[in-house]
Amino acid sequence: MRIGHKAAGVLAALMLLVAACGSDSDSGGEAAAGDGAAAELAVDGTFTTAIAADPGNLHPHLTVLSATRTVDAYMYDQLVYFNQDGEELPWLAESWDVQPDSVTYTLEEGITCSDGSPLTAGDVAANFEFVTDEANESPVRGVLVPAEMDISFDDDARTVTLAVAEPDPFLLHSTGALFIACRAGLDDPSLLEQDGIGTGMYELTEAVADDHYTFERRDDYVWGPDGATATEPGTAKTISLRVIANESTAANLFLSGELDAVAVVGPDRQRLEGQYEQVTIRGVVGELFFNQADGRPGQDPGMRAALAQALDFTELMSVITGGYGEMSRMAAATPPTACDFDSVADHLPAADPDAAGWTAGSGGTRSKDGTELAVNLIYNSTRGDSTAAAAELIAQKWNEIGVATTARGMPPTEYNEVAFSTGEWDAALLPINVRLPNQLVPFLSGATPAEGGVNLAYLQNEDYDAAVAEAMAIPGAESCEKWQEAEEALLAAHDVTIFADEIIPTFLNGVTVERGSDGLVAPTIRLQAQ
Repeated sequence: MRIGHKAAGVLAALMLLVAACGSDSDSGGEAAAGDGAAAELAVDGTFTTAIAADPGNLHPHLTVLSATRTVDAYMYDQLVYFNQDGEELPWLAESWDVQPDSVTYTLEEGITCSDGSPLTAGDVAANFEFVTDEANESPVRGVLVPAEMDISFDDDARTVTLAVAEPDPFLLHSTGALFIACRAGLDDPSLLEQDGIGTGMYELTEAVADDHYTFERRDDYVWGPDGATATEPGTAKTISLRVIANESTAANLFLSGELDAVAVVGPDRQRLEGQYEQVTIRGVVGELFFNQADGRPGQDPGMRAALAQALDFTELMSVITGGYGEMSRMAAATPPTACDFDSVADHLPAADPDAAGWTAGSGGTRSKDGTELAVNLIYNSTRGDSTAAAAELIAQKWNEIGVATTARGMPPTEYNEVAFSTGEWDAALLPINVRLPNQLVPFLSGATPAEGGVNLAYLQNEDYDAAVAEAMAIPGAESCEKWQEAEEALLAAHDVTIFADEIIPTFLNGVTVERGSDGLVAPTIRLQAQ
């Protein structure tokens, strides 16, 4: 069976750690080096950092890959700025009116694009029309924004209205975070593939694949997040993104002063911790699914309980995060989050390997009704040694209780095929990283891959579905209590087990910066004088 575009786009969302941030306890979402705010600020300086992979096609509506969105974030603005405190602040939109099934944005006056053209309400509407047009095969559609919307605009009033058929508690959060491209690029998408036409503070001036991307400041930029402008002291004139795949090389360049910021998660992290200020990326890395399709061991609730109860999740968290993580608190954990609760702490099970009624045979392998118990555990091999080590530890623990377990790592394309198409898996380490709990619903309920959906584990949890139905009718953060109830229903049934969040730092030297859902917020970069 050939996997469809929708599943392929969804896999991209699943396999990446959506670039996001949660600040460390000292920095509060913004970090500085040296004397912080007291330091003298640079004039027309250059900010240089590393990206670990070439971004490829730069079209902002044709990717959900973090490597690409990190680069796009320098060129494109969003309608609303969601900061780390959960505030909703003006960006391209000066105000918004939220109803249960619609949101109307009023744009700032005087916004212009990098090609000199004005940004109109019709141009903003055209972005949503592009994404929701199924013919464009945007992986953003149905993943980051609703798949179906009624879109209208009024250029004279500078308003854009987005309406959905059913109430959506987080319509502002999802649509407000879409990158907004300008009309010329929407009319000719090829202009956005290796270049960019946006309203951002920076314009791409040089792109050398697998080497570097250079941006120059637009000095007339005055519509940044919460009023940020290009004339503020310390604002970088030039941005240089260097493609450096080797993390040790990037760390060395940072230590030598050639980079102003660097993200490091491997052994080199120890050389930087405690020496530099940092902002951090947080996301789920430890998430375990059991395949509940017909004929799979996970279809048996007792079997799911037994497999979960054989594991020490605190130990697994330490292994899968390399000792730099934290226990998970909720499923939609990518900041800036819309909800804040802990659905996990009371639902990580204690060990009880006999819970499923399978008995150990003479060879040690459990069986029931003459069938030996065997489990195929899959994981993404590109997530590094720590994920492989966690998978092997899970397999070891399950083998010890008489479950013949094979752990198999595979690259994303193969993982995609197995998870969404062939279904030849019993358990999967598969972290899903989103900001909004309603973005998880298609993965945790509804249509299965066999039916054209993305409910890859064939989950059917009536309590989850009932709580979701109630939550969807409650606006914004008021719905969070019901979303917690929904998640707890899944965890209680061992439909999914969430146990580890990854904390990835970006170390800073001589710079302050805020982070958003797609990495550094370019208009907030402030350089200190050297």
